[in-house]
Amino acid sequence: MDRTLSKFLKAMYSARIVAAFVLLALVSLSFAAAGAKAGCAVPLTTVKLPAAAPAGQPPFVAPKPAAQTNDDWDDFDPHPIVGLWHLIYTADSVTGAPGIFPPTPPNFAFLESYKTWHRDRTEFENAFLDPKGGNICFGVWKQTGERSVQLHHIGLMFNTDGSVKAVFTTDETNTVSYDGKSYSGKFTFRLFPPADVYGTGPAIVTVTGTTAGTRITVD
Repeated sequence: MDRTLSKFLKAMYSARIVAAFVLLALVSLSFAAAGAKAGCAVPLTTVKLPAAAPAGQPPFVAPKPAAQTNDDWDDFDPHPIVGLWHLIYTADSVTGAPGIFPPTPPNFAFLESYKTWHRDRTEFENAFLDPKGGNICFGVWKQTGERSVQLHHIGLMFNTDGSVKAVFTTDETNTVSYDGKSYSGKFTFRLFPPADVYGTGPAIVTVTGTTAGTRITVD
């Protein structure tokens, strides 16, 4: 009888040890899972986690940033000029040194290009010109109205040996159509000596005219 009771007690003790190990393993796994989930983006050692929300309440939500000014926009409301365009520049006047540009009949075709307006207020243009002479310029722009912008961009012209021949700038004011498929405006092109890298001195020649852009879309 005593031997039977002794075997029974030993079996119960072994079962308790096994159950304790199982429980300990489950608790360890749950902490490991919670740690892996919380530390996926940032180390737990550098971040103080907020206390859990009481039952029935929504989880913690970070407050919204301060309201943007009228000169800014959110991710879902870029200025309508942002995107890729096909541009036609039509000149109506040329002043400055003769011989740099051909004779100027009224409203002559000045330039054709592809132009990209970026939402960070930079701009890139690839003109339909021989790249050896320079056909790339970069710009910065600001919003002047709900559909209007002002642009200043700058580029280089090169000699056949690769040296800089001239610096040029173009200043534009453009307004996008209500349907967002086109824009129009005015431009002033200025040509400067190669040493005037910012294009701020006296211009060698000045060309003014109009712009006409047609949006290029994915479809």
